[in-house]
This record gives sequence, C-alpha cells and structure tokens, in this order.
Amino acid sequence: MTVFRQENVDDYYDTGEELGSGQFAVVKKCREKSTGLQYAAKFIKKRRTKSSRRGVSREDIEREVSILKEIRHPNVITLHEVYENKTDVILILELVAGGELFDFLAEKESLTEEEATEFLKQILSGVYYLHSLQIAHFDLKPENIMLLDRNVPKPRIKIIDFGLAHKIDFGNEFKNIFGTPEFVAPEIVNYEPLGLEADMWSIGVITYILLSGASPFLGDTKQETLANVSAVNYDFEEEFFRNTSTLAKDFIRRLLVKDPKKRMTIQDSLQHPWIKPKDTQQALSRKASAVNMEKFKKFAARKKWKQSVRLISLCQRLSRSFLSRSNMSVARSDDTLDEEDSFVMKAIIHAINDDNVPGLQHLLGSLSSYDVNQPNKHGTPPLLIAAGCGNIQMLQLLIKRGSRIDVQDKGGSNAIYWASRHGHVDTLKFLNENKCPLDVKDKSGETALHVAARYGHADVVQLLCSFGSNPDFQDKEEETPLHCAAWHGYYSVAKALCEVGCNVNIKNREGETPLLTASARGYHDIVECLAEHGADLNASDKDGHIALHLAVRRCQMEVIKTLLGHGSFVDFQDRHGNTPLHVACKDGSAPIVVALCEASCNLDISNKYGRTPLHLAANNGILDVVRYLCLMGANVEALTSDGKTAEDLAKAEQHEHVAGLLARLRKDTHRGLFIQQLRPTQNLQPRIKLKLFGHSGSGKSTLVESLKCGLLRSFFRRRRPRLSSTNSTRFPPSPLAAKPTVSVSINNLYPGCENVSVRSRSMMFEPGLTKGMLEVFVAPSHHLHCSTDDQSTKAIDIQNAYLNGVGDFSVWEFSGNPVYFCCYDYFAANDPTSIHIIVFSLEEPYEIQLNQVIFWLSFLKSLVPVEEPIAFGGKLKNPLRVVLVATHADIMNIPRPAGGEFGYDKDTSLLKEIRNRFGNDLHVSNKLFVLDAGASGSKDIKVLRNHLQEIRSQIVSGCSPMTHLCEKIISTLPSWRKLNGPNQLMSLQQFVYDVQDQLNPLASEDDLRRIAQQLHSTGEINIMQSETVQDVLLLDPRWLCTNVLGKLLSVETPRALHHYRGRYTMEDIQRLVPDSDVEELLQILDAMDICARDLSSGTMVDIPALIKTDSLQRSWADEEDEVMVYGGVRIVPVEHLTPFPCGIFHKVQVNLCRWIHQQSAEGDADIRLWVSGCRIANRGAELLVLLVNHGQGIEVQVRGLETEKIKCCLLLDSVCSTIETVMATTLPGLLTVKHYLSPQQLREHHEPVMVYQPRDFFRAQTLKESSLTNTMGGYKESFSSITCFGCHDVYSQASLGMDIHASDLSLLTRRKLSRLLDPPDPMGKDWCLLAMNLGLPDMVAKHNVNNRASRDFLPSPVHALLQEWTSYPESTVGILISKLRELGRRDAADFLLKASSVFKINLDGNGQEAYASSCNSGTSYNSISSVVSRRDSHAWTPLYDL
Repeated sequence: MTVFRQENVDDYYDTGEELGSGQFAVVKKCREKSTGLQYAAKFIKKRRTKSSRRGVSREDIEREVSILKEIRHPNVITLHEVYENKTDVILILELVAGGELFDFLAEKESLTEEEATEFLKQILSGVYYLHSLQIAHFDLKPENIMLLDRNVPKPRIKIIDFGLAHKIDFGNEFKNIFGTPEFVAPEIVNYEPLGLEADMWSIGVITYILLSGASPFLGDTKQETLANVSAVNYDFEEEFFRNTSTLAKDFIRRLLVKDPKKRMTIQDSLQHPWIKPKDTQQALSRKASAVNMEKFKKFAARKKWKQSVRLISLCQRLSRSFLSRSNMSVARSDDTLDEEDSFVMKAIIHAINDDNVPGLQHLLGSLSSYDVNQPNKHGTPPLLIAAGCGNIQMLQLLIKRGSRIDVQDKGGSNAIYWASRHGHVDTLKFLNENKCPLDVKDKSGETALHVAARYGHADVVQLLCSFGSNPDFQDKEEETPLHCAAWHGYYSVAKALCEVGCNVNIKNREGETPLLTASARGYHDIVECLAEHGADLNASDKDGHIALHLAVRRCQMEVIKTLLGHGSFVDFQDRHGNTPLHVACKDGSAPIVVALCEASCNLDISNKYGRTPLHLAANNGILDVVRYLCLMGANVEALTSDGKTAEDLAKAEQHEHVAGLLARLRKDTHRGLFIQQLRPTQNLQPRIKLKLFGHSGSGKSTLVESLKCGLLRSFFRRRRPRLSSTNSTRFPPSPLAAKPTVSVSINNLYPGCENVSVRSRSMMFEPGLTKGMLEVFVAPSHHLHCSTDDQSTKAIDIQNAYLNGVGDFSVWEFSGNPVYFCCYDYFAANDPTSIHIIVFSLEEPYEIQLNQVIFWLSFLKSLVPVEEPIAFGGKLKNPLRVVLVATHADIMNIPRPAGGEFGYDKDTSLLKEIRNRFGNDLHVSNKLFVLDAGASGSKDIKVLRNHLQEIRSQIVSGCSPMTHLCEKIISTLPSWRKLNGPNQLMSLQQFVYDVQDQLNPLASEDDLRRIAQQLHSTGEINIMQSETVQDVLLLDPRWLCTNVLGKLLSVETPRALHHYRGRYTMEDIQRLVPDSDVEELLQILDAMDICARDLSSGTMVDIPALIKTDSLQRSWADEEDEVMVYGGVRIVPVEHLTPFPCGIFHKVQVNLCRWIHQQSAEGDADIRLWVSGCRIANRGAELLVLLVNHGQGIEVQVRGLETEKIKCCLLLDSVCSTIETVMATTLPGLLTVKHYLSPQQLREHHEPVMVYQPRDFFRAQTLKESSLTNTMGGYKESFSSITCFGCHDVYSQASLGMDIHASDLSLLTRRKLSRLLDPPDPMGKDWCLLAMNLGLPDMVAKHNVNNRASRDFLPSPVHALLQEWTSYPESTVGILISKLRELGRRDAADFLLKASSVFKINLDGNGQEAYASSCNSGTSYNSISSVVSRRDSHAWTPLYDL
C-alpha cells in the first residue's frame, strides 16, 4: 500500500474558497506557505471499509495518484504533493483557473476552423503524451478541457480529472462500463476490451460539438444516448454544418468509427490534413470555414438546462397520465418512475447549484404533484443541498413547495448540519428562525457543531453555540467538537468553544482529552488556549501518557515549551514507568532533553525495568544525550533491574564511544572538573582583532608600530627620515613621489587601471573598451604595485600585540598590493567584533583620498550579507566598526597649534560624504584622525588610542565571558599546531573530537562551536566557510595569510608557464610552499576561488592573480568576420559608480576556468586569460569577458554564427549566471545590474559602443515601443536583438522590464526601498500611503511602528508590504514603479529604474513558477535551457556539447 505524506496539510498550506465538489471529493483553492504559490487541493473521501459504498477505494485513489505522478506535460494538469489524514487523501494539484474551454469559446463573436484547430492541437498534444505512456483518460469531455489562464493572448489548455484513467496493459484484457454517456465509445457500451482508442472516439465527439454546437449522439434518455453510440447513429445536418469544411468532417468521420482498430490513432490525428495541412489549398480551406457560433453559443447556454426543459414536458405528461399508469405492470411502472424521478432530481440539483431561483420555480411550477422531500440517489433531499449551497431564496422556495424543515439525508444529517459544514452563517440564521432542529445527531453521532469544528468554521461554531447548541455532545467515537478542532488544528474554533464554557477535559474512546490530541498533533496555540481554560495538563490516556509524553514522542518542541510553561508535571510516569525524559532519551532528541532538564526534571527516575533515562540513551548509542545528562548530574553508576550500568549497556550494544565517555566519568572529581570548565568565568575576552586597510605607502605598518610603543619607549624611538626612492626603507615612498603628472583617481586597484579619474568617464560608453583592453594600459613591470619591496607587507601580516593604553589585539594588516586582493574576502569582514581602520595618505589629492577610502569601505560593505527579515530603515543589526586615519600630516605641513592636534580643513566634508554613503551599512566613527604615523608619542596618536580603547571596551563587554575550557584550548593550541603537520587546517568535527578526547568529554558540539567562534574573535584561529568547504578551522592564520599566500601571490613569483594564463604545476606550488601538503592546500585555495585545478591536464593549476600578460594577441576586430550575430551585457554596481571591490575579477576568472574545465571534457572548449579579460571559444560561439571602465564594470560579449543564436543565448546566459553567482557568494552586499550593449556596434567593432540601461527599456515600454534608439548610430535596435541575439524562441518566452514579476526584486533592492520608504515622511509619502495605493490597507495597522512596544529589533514595514503584495500574480515591477510615482516618491521609482532586471525567461510549467526569484538580475541557465528544450531537438545542442 502506498503511504502518502502524513503531516497535517494545514501546516504547509492555507486553504481558501471551494472551487467545486463531486460525489466523494471537494476541490479548494490553497496557497503554499513556504513559497506563496497557489494550488488546488482535492480532498478525496476515503472508503472506510471494502464493503462500504461511501468514499473512493484505496485502489482507485492510488491508481489516480500513480498516474498523476508519472505525467509532466504543459497540456496536462500537474500533481504537486499528496497528503493523507484519517478521512481524506489530499491531492495538491496545479491551479487551473481559466474555466472551461467551451465557455471561453462561446464568448467569441466568431471562430474560424484554423483557430479551432489551434486549441484542438493542444488537446491532441496532451493526449499524445498520455498515450505515449500507455495511459487512457476514459473521461474526455468539454468539462475536463480547461484553460490555465483565460486572460493571456494564447490560453493554454489543461486536461484534468484522471479519476477514471488507467494504464493500459496490452497483455491483459481490460473491460469496464464507466464515463459520461454522451462521450463514451461503443466498446464501453458493449462491454468489450478497452484501450487507448476510446479516447480518440471522445475527441471525435468533442470536435463535432466544437464545430456545430450540437451533440452527435445525445438522446432524450440515457438509454437512447447509449443506443445511438452503439449504433454510431449520427450525421452532419446542414443546419449545423453548412460552413464546415470537408477536411473537418473527414477528421470527425475517421474518429467516430465503431471498430477501434480502424479508428484513427493519436499519431494519425496529428498528421491529418485538417490539423496539419499538406498544401496551401488545405490551409486556406480552414481559414475560409467557420465554427457555427450561433449554435455553439446556444449549446453552451443550454448545456445545463437542456435536460431540465425536456423534464418539464416529461413531468407534465407524467401528471396527466398518472391514472393510466396504474394499469401498467409493476416492474414497468417502477422503472419509469425511477428513471423520471432521477431526471427531475438532476434538474433540481442543477438549478440549486447554479443559484437559478427562477428556473427552479418554473420547473417546480410545472410539476404539480412532485414530492420535493424525496432524496436523490445518494439519499440527499434538495433542501439539504440548498442549505449546503447557502442560498436562502432556494430554501424559501423549497419550503414553500412543501419541503420539511426537519428533513434528513440517509446519513441522518439535517439542513443545519449541511449549512454548518459549508460555513453559511446567514443560512443558519434563517434555518434557526424557521425552527430547524439544532442538535440532531447523524448515524455517526455527529452534530452540526462537530462538522463545523471539523471544517474550521469558527463563526459557525460561535453562532451555533449562541443558538444553544450543546458543545459537549459526543459522537460514536465519544469525541466532542473540541476534539475535532484539536485534531485538525483550528485554533479559532477551539478558542470559541472554550469561551462558551465547554468541558475541556472530556475523553474520547481512546481516553484522549482535546489537550492530548492537540499536543500529539503539535498545535501549540490550541494547547495554550486549553491550558488557559483549565485543561488538566496531567490527564492520561489508556497507556498512561499525558500530553507531555505525546508531545515529546512526536518532537513537538513548541508544545513542550507551552506545557512546561503552564506547569505540566515533568516527572509523570506512564504505565511502563517512563517519564517524558525517558521518551526523549530513547528517541535521541537532544533539544527536548535540554528543555526537560531546564524544567528541573528528575534525571534518575527508573522505569518498571529499572532503567533511567541515561540507561536508555546509552543503550541506543546517543552520545550527545549521554554527554548532556552527565553534564547535568545524572548518576552514571545507577543499576538496572538486572544489575547493569549505562556503560555496560553501551558496551553490550557496541557503542564504544558512549562506553568510553562513561568510563572517563566514573570518578566524581573528574566530572566536577569537566563541568566547572564549561561554566562562564568572570574573565572578559582578552583580545579582539584590529584590521588595517589602505593603499601601498599609506603608513599602515608604521602606525601599528607607533601604537605598540609605550611612553618610555617613544622617547628613545628614532624617527626614520623620509628617504629617497633609491633607498630601501621600511617607510616606502609615497605614491605621489613616483606617479606621473596625470591626475590619479583609482591607483593600484587593478593592473592597468591607474591614472584615470573615476568621475571623468560616463557610463554610457567608453572609447576603446570593446576590444578588451584599455588604451591607458602600460606594461605591468612599470606598475607601482608590481615593484619589489622586501620591506612591504606580504598578503596579510598577523601579529598579537599589546597596544599601549588600549589593550591586547590580534593585528591584521592587509597589504595594499592588488595581487593579494583576491584572498581578502575570507578575512576582511568575517567578524563583527573587530575594529577596522582605513588608512590613507594626505599626500594624495583630496579626490584620490576620498576614492581610496570609498574603495575600502565599499569592499567592507559588499562583504556583509543582507539580513532577513530586513530591519526598519534597512539597518544592519551589527554593523562593522570603522575608524578613518589620515597619515603624512607632517609631510603635508598640516597646521597644528602648539601641543594640539592636526587640523585638516577637509575632514568635515570627507566624513559627511562617507557617512552619507555608508552610514546605514557601517558604523563609521564621527572623527577623522589626522596624524603623523611615526610620531608615537604625539597627542594625535594618544587621541586615537583613547578612541580605540573606548571601542574595544564596548565590543568586549558584548562578547561572551571566557570559560576555563576556552583558556585551556588557547594554551593547548601551540602543541596542536606542531602536531597538525604541514597544513594548519582542521575540520570542525575533528576539532570537536580532539577537545572531547583530550580536554573535556562533556563539551558538546554546540559548546565547542561557541568556543571556536570566540577563538575566531580573538584571532587565535580563523573559521573558513564556502559552498565547497564547510566549517574548516585555520589553526594558525599566520601560516595561510602570511606564509602561504604571501609567497604564492608575491610579485616575486616566477613567470607562469604560459604567456596567456597564470598557470602552474603542482611541483611549482610545492616549491613555493615546501612545508605544506599541496593536495590539501589546493583544496582550500580552490574553495577560496584563488585557483582552479584543471583535472583534465592532471597537475595544472590556474592562478589568474599572477597573470602578467596585458592583452589578447588577436582581437575580434583583427579577424575576418563570417556572417555572425553579436550581443553582450555589462554588469555594473547599481548605487555608486565605483570600481568593483578587491580581487573580484580574479575570482571571476577562476570560476570561468573551472566552468570551462567542466564543459570541455573532450577538449572542445578553450579559455585564454590576460590581466583584464578572458576569451572563451565553444563550438560555434565565442565569448569575451572584460574588466572595463577602470574596474567599474565587467563586460560579457558573445558572437556566433547566424544559425547558432540559441547557442549564443545559452553561452551568454551561463557565463552571466556564473559571474552573478560569484558576486552573490563573494560580495553578498553588492547590488549589481545588467546593462545591454549595442549588437550592431559590436558587429561593426565600433568604438565606443552604445550601452542600454534598464531605464531605456522601461521608457520604451511605456511608449509601447519594442525597440531602442542608438543615439550614436542614428538607428533603432529591437529588444530581441539586444537581449537575445534576435532568437524568437527565447524572446517569446520572456518577460521584459515592466512586465517582470515584482517577486524578482532582490533582497538588496528591497533593503534599499526600506531605507527610502520606512522612515515617516512629513508629507505622508512613505510606506503607509504606498500600502493604500497597492490595495493593502490592512498592512498599515499591522506594521505601524507607532503601535508597537519599544524593542531592539523593528522589522521593515516596506519589506513586509512587498512580501505580501508580490504574492499576487499581477504584481509587476512596472506597477510598483507607477505606484511610487503616484505617491510622489521619484527617488524610489528612479532607483527601481536603475536596479531592475530587463529580461527574464518565464518557466511556464506550474503557474507562478514564472515568478521564481533570480539573483540580482538577468536570467538563469536553467530557464533558457527549459525554453530551448521545448523546441525541436535538432535545433540546438546542449551547452555541454557546444
């Protein structure tokens, strides 16, 4: 038997309105809580016993689920998940909300056969897919041909309802009689073997109706219809088919063939000339022929009432011939009455379901002697159906026509029961006013209150109780309505019942109170409610379990906390003597064990077998629980009934690790010592990190030495004179001394990107960049940062130092040499307890000073990930502490009064600029420290010391106090470093094991994670994490940061083997770091994106940071073009026009090398690198990745043959996705966006190249245009040529700019909007008014900051508002921008115009799947691949085969 998910479906989905219902199934709209996506939930009532006729058999349900799980096709409904409870199996299906196809077509004024065949093709496509899997639907009819969304230009058809579907086994004969008479095939009527051919007959009938508006076999009775089907009795009447083409009639004839073997197959149908014309004449005949819309509309209008009209005349004849019928035979009379009554009942039910009061009145008026109290074939009278539909006018009409108010169905339910089940409050009021009995029990003993509670209708429950309904009635299982609410998790219902004073302690047949039920099911809110209303927390079931037992067994943590908070007896023993702690220890749930111990439970209670919780944990080998119990004082010497200790039980079960731990704890003195080591002491954390950043020559090293000097030492410290550039010195010459006369804006950031002012260039275009090289490039050997200096800092210099008057620090000095930048992201901002000093030289012009500071602060800001939920105003919870220090004040003759501080005239403007840009992201000190870095005894240094001491005190006070174990580990680390061999890397698991094995066996993994974090904060170790390496501890940061990286990335490293790539062999790496295990070292360097191993060549390693080559040997302009298509994008930061942070382009090159290695297993792909770019060739397509605009953008250009547009799309998309992934993982705080390059100018190798920004696309869309004007070239370029090489297959599946769903807005974008819109606006133009404009006024009261109690963390109301609003499918970026403009917030609208995606491929598989968020902007490789995969397989080649 198939087991479906047993969890409560309400934990994962919010159930909404009812969409429809059948005999044993109800379909409701639902929303998945985790994603916000909408689905349809089909609740199928299970058959309780094999002999029962109520519900669907298990076999039929499993067959339907099995088939639905197997099928995945755009024209067939999709199954998402399957749940199961006591009574129902719940299918979570794709939401098909477009209505029936025939209803949609009936609204059209005209319809040609060509248009009709477009819909029919979709039906045939779906059936072709089903038949390819040997699945026969057996119930194809207009009601089961639905539209996914009727409001799109080309609605997609969905085939639904697989309740009758079967998998055809051609080896076994299959017969059955089922289906809708009008559409069943003759073989079904004649009870002959069935196959896939039956569906083809149904398609023929559907086509007949579609073209004519008439049904080919429909008779006045069911028997007549079936007889017509069996005899294939139909024709093409001129009245209906006068405009129908010969091809269409031929198509129908070939399907409506009695012999299944001669009937057209699905393959034949798809190739029929009417579906697939063979020549122009056939195609034109379809266009000229039209559907008989007049008849078709009448068919649709009378579909539900056609039978009713005939029933009226039939019933009239019945009443006129009542006496004459008495002369007929009894059998004949009964048959006729049954037949006629079923028709009348069907008409009545149709009228009730359609709320057709006039129609029902007309029908009943024609039936003078009809008894409206008689039930339908399911035993349900019309009055109850009307009560279930909630139409009071229907009830009034039926009562007027003689319906009894107290009538019951065959199950014993009355009208109040039916109205309660469906939640109709006004209907219940009407029924109560008309004296409908209130507390009637059905055959299962349930009252209306039971069913209202089971379906979660709290308002109905309140109303029934106000009518006087007894809330304590028990059904045959002795369950009350409160049991029902507790089982299903309806808090509002439970609360309503408790508030009317129901007995909360009644037990059902199993001895369970509602509290026990809710506790086992995990509904902590209901448990809270029951406890507050006097529920007995210690009531037990038949097995002696109280609520706490059941919650522990089901691991319901929130329920456990609630029960313990209300005083549940924590040591209650069940009939086996087990306490809740026994249960938790047996199951191995450490968090629950901790919660129970914190509630002061008894650790040493024995059960009936003499076993304590420790015995059970040891017997099951649950080490963490054993360790915690021992830490809390459990008796390790306790004996079981047969005289065994916990250690003995562990040994018997071969749990050696548990036995070893217990053996070490036999002596109480040892255990006491171990416990004492884990308790916090009064000692504060002794050291934090001080990190220094700055360009080469800014004076970082000198500043550190000055801070270390004491007062006495400063008197004897010789001031080093400023030396000429010819001398080797610890104090390197200022960049000003060696720089050329050209104004410098970004010096030493990227090779070849010096000597150019940031603000002198426009982002629209840059001359000379499209060839992949900058005209200002000079030879690398001439770069200042490439000069050899034995005294300069290598990579990251780390030292533990006492800064006089400040305290102990782990000082991390980051070299200003750009070659080391690619490793900084792992160390620069990974600890919020550090102080970060940005050092810059006053020798530089003010513009360069500002740009240098901005460069380093942008780097730190980009490394800090955005936190969710976003805080009010987009603020960070723990921003990094930053101090700005300006050096060389003495050299620049900055004025200083006698004995005072230097007075820099631009400090205020610099600080203002910095705080405006970074105030929300970094905690920048209010003072700029201007000093002479070498004057250790100056007042300026003393002021800096005081400030650092103040910050240090604040940080340390917020850190956890030290433990003896942490201090013990610090003293043990030196010996571990020696024992760890050549590499100082250790996994966290190994660290935990070593501490437990050598120092303290009672330390848990959580304890040691906290200690490791504290050691990381002190600088003793460094915790490194990445997607490939999780929780690796660097025992000696100096080894990696100074010794390894300092040697490996040094400018003194020998030239690479290949001129176009920084390529090394394993032997080269080993020579550079002879004392290291190269294999292990390369793993960590690979994880840090410093190098990429080429596994195809065995021992080669790519290190792009060491590339010496300046440019590509041959550019595209130098090569002869074939007929090629061009395209490209530029990825740039959104908020400020600054260079990308340190070393990111090196990491991009590493990832592209790695990507190419994966793609080119057979050597078909190639990559060539140089300092500022790389070139990738890949079968028919070629790509350039360039660092352009002096580090401010990464450009991706692609070209390929005209016939390879899809390959070009795939290649561009894959590389962009790779770059964006690198950005998102390395610089999670940096918001980027794609700008698009002019394909025409790329093709012409024009310089400069036009760059199209998002606002250009938005503006064109607003003007209803589909092209952009190239103002440089004087011509227009289409959206498709700019975004996807003119590939129609890709472009047709995309959303553009304003039409992209707002859920695609990244977290960083939302955070910026929070900054702009969260603060109250004096004119009211903030988030509150935006919520009103977006149609969400309830959000204002819910998230109004003024209504909240003061607390440390306030969530962003804008973030909450966007989360709610973007859950709706119609919420697009364009609508949001227009609403912001209406609000008068042009700043927020303009930001969205800069930051929004331009081009997004839509996945059309499952409704809102198209709204899946993408990273920052652009498309994903999978999305384009999914579009391509739906095209002809020969039209493209997968990327790995390009």
